[in-house]
Amino acid sequence: MRLTRRTCALFLAAALAGQVAAAPANAARPVAPSSLTAAFARAGVEFDVPRDLLVAVGYGETRLDGHGGLPSQANGFGVMHLVSNPTQHSLERAATLTGEPIDRLRSVTSANIRGGAAVLRDLADKEGLTAGARDRLSAWYPVVARYSVAGTDATARLYADHVYDLLRTGIAAGSVRVAPQPVRPELGRYASVAPAGTGPTAAAAAPPEYGPARWISAYSGNYQVGRSSRITTVAVHVTQGSYAGTVSWFQNPSAGVSAHYVVKSSNGEITQMVREGDTAYHARSANPYAVGIEHEGFVDNPAWFTDAMYRSSAALTRYLCDKYGLPKNRTAIKGHNELPGNDHTDPGPNWNWNYYISLVNTGGGSGGRYLAGSPTDFTGDGRDDVVTFTQGSLNDVYVATSTGSAFSGTSAKWNDFFGLNGETLLSGDVDGDGKDDILAFSHGALADVYVALSTGTGFSPSQKWHDWFAPNAEVAAVGDVNGDGRDDIITFTHDTNGDVYVALSTGTGFGPGLKWHEYFSIAGEYPALGDVNGDGRDDIITFTQGPVTASDVIVALSTGTAFGSPQTWHDLFAVGTEQPRVGDINGDGRDDIVTFTCNADADVYAAVSTGTSFAGTTVKWNDYFCLAGEFPYLGDANGDGKDDIIVFTKGATNDVHVGLSTGTNFLGATKWHDFFGLNGETTL
Repeated sequence: MRLTRRTCALFLAAALAGQVAAAPANAARPVAPSSLTAAFARAGVEFDVPRDLLVAVGYGETRLDGHGGLPSQANGFGVMHLVSNPTQHSLERAATLTGEPIDRLRSVTSANIRGGAAVLRDLADKEGLTAGARDRLSAWYPVVARYSVAGTDATARLYADHVYDLLRTGIAAGSVRVAPQPVRPELGRYASVAPAGTGPTAAAAAPPEYGPARWISAYSGNYQVGRSSRITTVAVHVTQGSYAGTVSWFQNPSAGVSAHYVVKSSNGEITQMVREGDTAYHARSANPYAVGIEHEGFVDNPAWFTDAMYRSSAALTRYLCDKYGLPKNRTAIKGHNELPGNDHTDPGPNWNWNYYISLVNTGGGSGGRYLAGSPTDFTGDGRDDVVTFTQGSLNDVYVATSTGSAFSGTSAKWNDFFGLNGETLLSGDVDGDGKDDILAFSHGALADVYVALSTGTGFSPSQKWHDWFAPNAEVAAVGDVNGDGRDDIITFTHDTNGDVYVALSTGTGFGPGLKWHEYFSIAGEYPALGDVNGDGRDDIITFTQGPVTASDVIVALSTGTAFGSPQTWHDLFAVGTEQPRVGDINGDGRDDIVTFTCNADADVYAAVSTGTSFAGTTVKWNDYFCLAGEFPYLGDANGDGKDDIIVFTKGATNDVHVGLSTGTNFLGATKWHDFFGLNGETTL
C-alpha cells in the first residue's frame, strides 16, 4: 500500500506575522544528524513513547528544525515546539516533568525533544493508556490531539490526523527516518468529532467566500467587524508555525491577531477565518485596506514553500484581484514587510516573488488546479498533440503536433490572441468535426466562454459561445455528456452547495446552463470528467483527496440529461497532494484513473475501470515519471487507442516526455520535445 503525505500541524502559529524574535544569547546550537537521531531514540525509551510517534509530532510541528532557538509567534520553542503563553504552557510542564531548566529546554535540541516526550507521556497517563496500549501507535491518537492544545476538538483533529498521515507515509529528514506503516488510529472520543471546517455543522455555519476554501471562524476579539477603507492590497504573510497551529491560534482569545486566509504547505489547502469585508488584525496600519493570506511555514526554511502552496495561493490572490479590481502585480500584492508601520520580515528572501506573480497572472500552466484532462487531437489524425497558451501580453497559442513518435520539432503559432490572464483554458471537439478546438472561460463578473475552432492547421478567431457560465471561482470542464459527438461545457460550483451545471453544444454555440446534479465535488475535492462505463457519454468523477481514510473516488454516471446518484468506485486513490488524471489507458473504451505522486519517488499508479468500479487493487504502472514542479497529463500520443502519460518538465529545461501505454503499464519516459511550455504558460 502506498500513501502520500498530507500535512496538517499543530499549535504554533502566527498571524500578524512572519517574523521570529531576536535570537537569544543562548540560541540553540546546531545538532549533528546522528545526535538528533539518538535524541529521539533516548527520549522515546526514557518516557515509553514510541520513537516514531515522537518524530512524527516533531516533524509536523517544525520539520525537525529548531530555528536556532528563536520563538514562534505563539512563543513556542524548538523541534517539539514547547510553548509558553497566557493559555498554553507545555514548556513549563516539560520543565516540571524533566527537571530541565527552561532555558535549556528552549535552546538545547536534545533537551527539547526530551521535554516533548515527557509531555506526551504525561498526557498518555491522563488518557489512561496502559503499558500495553503505549506499545500501540494506534492508541496514541487522543494523546496527540491533546498535545496540540487546540482551542477545540475539531481543530485538534487537524493536527492529529496530520501526525498519523506522516506515520503512514513515512518521514525522511536527513538521517532521521520513519518507515511507512499502515496504522489505523483509535480515535476514541474524537470519532464523533469532524475535523475543523468539515462536516454538516461547518457547512451550516458559514460558507467560505472563496469556493475552494473551508470556513473556520477566528475568535471574535481577534478581528473587527467591517472596514474603514476599501480593499486595495493583498498581503502575503508566513505563519512562523504550522497550518493547524495557526488556525488554533486565531481561535485563541489571547492571540489578538488573525488573517483572512491560511494556506497549507503540503497540498495548498485553504481555510478562511475572517470575512473579506471585516478587518483582520495582521498588518497594523494596513489592516483597514488589506486582505491577509498566511502561508504555513518559517521564513528561514524554503522547504515549506511548495509548488502546491504557490499555485493554490496564487489562485486565491487572482480571485481577490478580480473581485476587487486590483492589478495583478506588486503594486497591489505586497509582502508583510513592505506594508507601512510594520517591522516584520515575512515572507522573507526565500519567497519566490517572480514565480508567484507569474502564477497569479497565468494560473500556473496547468489550466487550473482541478483540471484532470482535456482532449488535444487538433489535426484529427487520431493522435493527441500538445498546446501551450503564452497568456501574458502576447496571448499566443502554439501547437506541436504528434508524429506518433515525437511532437513536431518546430512548434507553430496557431492563434495570436487567445487566452487572457486569469482565464481557464481547455480543449475539446465542440463542433463534432473530429478536430479538438480550444476554449477560454473568463470567469469573474462576465463569465463568458470563448471558442476558437480548429482548422487542422490553426485555430480560427475566437467567438463567444456563451455569455454566463462558470462565474467567479467555479471549476470549468469540457466533455461530451450527452453522447452526440460534440463536447459540452460543465461547471462545478465546488462549494458547500456542490452543484454541477451543463450547457450542451449545438455545434455553433452552447445552450442554456442547466443543473445536472445538486451535490457533487465539494470544496477541497478534485473534479473530473470521463466516460467510465463506456456508453459514449462522459460522466463526472471526484477525487476526495483526503488522508488514507478519506481518499475515495466517486462517480455519477450520465443519463444524457442528468448525472445519476454518486457511487464510490474506489476507496484509496490519489491521496493528499497526488495529481489524478482520467483516460482510457488500456484501450477498452472505458476511462480509467491514474495518479502521479510528483515527488522524489515519481511513481504513477492506475486503477482500470470494470464498467461499475475502478479495479480494487491500485497498481504501479511506472516508477519514475513526473517530479515535483512538473505538470503531468494523459493523451493518446501515438494513436493506438490507449492513453499515454505525458509530462511537461517546465523549470529550466521545458522538455516534454512521454511514457507509452502497453495496456498493462507505461514504458519509460522518452523525450518527445525539447523546448515547449515555458514557465508561466498553460500547457495541455
